[in-house]
Amino acid sequence: MVLALGGCDALNTDKTPERVRNGTNELDLRVTGRPTPGSLSVAEQVLARLKARDAAGLAELAASDGDPEADAKRWVTRWGGPAQHPATADFFQGERESTADIRFTGERATLTLLLKDHDYDDAYEVVLTDNG
Repeated sequence: MVLALGGCDALNTDKTPERVRNGTNELDLRVTGRPTPGSLSVAEQVLARLKARDAAGLAELAASDGDPEADAKRWVTRWGGPAQHPATADFFQGERESTADIRFTGERATLTLLLKDHDYDDAYEVVLTDNG
């Protein structure tokens, strides 16, 4: 007897929720505006990488503009400290680009995330070349 498991993940025994695996479960984040599931997810992941001071992980979320590794290190240096505090994300949805203005408690400056959806599939990348 042959059992076909095509398309299912029956052999995966890790039942850890995605929010725990990607680090976003621990965020103290208030959201305003109307983000899409994809834009909210990538913004949460950016904040989790900043909070963890994980430049390599942040670079993986970046659009290919500029030098993602160097830009991610610069962002972690600038925003890693503020990311330890609660934040508010104000989302502004565009057709192919969205922005999220992030305000960290105790920080006067605002981090603006420019999020790009290249294929209209709600799979966003963050542009790290600005606002770091």
